[in-house]
Amino acid sequence: MADKKITLHELTEDALHSQLGSLETELSKMSLEHNVRGTTDNSQFKKTRKNIARAYTELRKREMAEYSAEDLEMRSRIRARRARAKKA
Repeated sequence: MADKKITLHELTEDALHSQLGSLETELSKMSLEHNVRGTTDNSQFKKTRKNIARAYTELRKREMAEYSAEDLEMRSRIRARRARAKKA
């Protein structure tokens, strides 16, 4: 599954959560396999982690699309306040 780039924008939210779960399971199995036997192809770890990040990004993108203008304004204010506090 980590070999091919998956198209997440076509999946439903339930399918996306399912895909995410299977990718995380695959990553843990690969990690266990690596620790026990010592795999030679470490590029699969990177590909799987990138696919997990893509899935999380797509979920966040959909979540942000559901925000109203007021919610986005409040989020912007909170982020600005945190940035100012971080500088100080």
